[in-house]
Amino acid sequence: MFKDTLRQIVDQTEGAIAGLLMGFDGIAVDSYTRDEGLTPNVKDINEIGMEFSVILGSIKRAAEALEAGGAKEVAIQAEHLTTLIRVINEDYFVALTMRPDGNPGKGRFILRTAAPKIMQELQ
Repeated sequence: MFKDTLRQIVDQTEGAIAGLLMGFDGIAVDSYTRDEGLTPNVKDINEIGMEFSVILGSIKRAAEALEAGGAKEVAIQAEHLTTLIRVINEDYFVALTMRPDGNPGKGRFILRTAAPKIMQELQ
């Protein structure tokens, strides 16, 4: 159900490797991994998502404690991978992982525009 949307997100973003829809509880709803051009650093997008769900929980609590409002977007740029995360609602987030030469600006735009569609499909 969500795989087509995740595939579109990945395919429309230069350098993107994988997309994931996951709950803040660390349980994946669906994922899509592009076959070609994978780096050895992307072993399992679900594992990446589980690790980031813990971090996102902390970020959400910190933003609320600071009365900054709800966290909407997080970017984690590492040496070999960049992961963009867009919060869908209080229970789910979508993540996009890309190579360092990918286009994070386009990825952010695609995630932002896909979020309403994903939210609608979750209902």
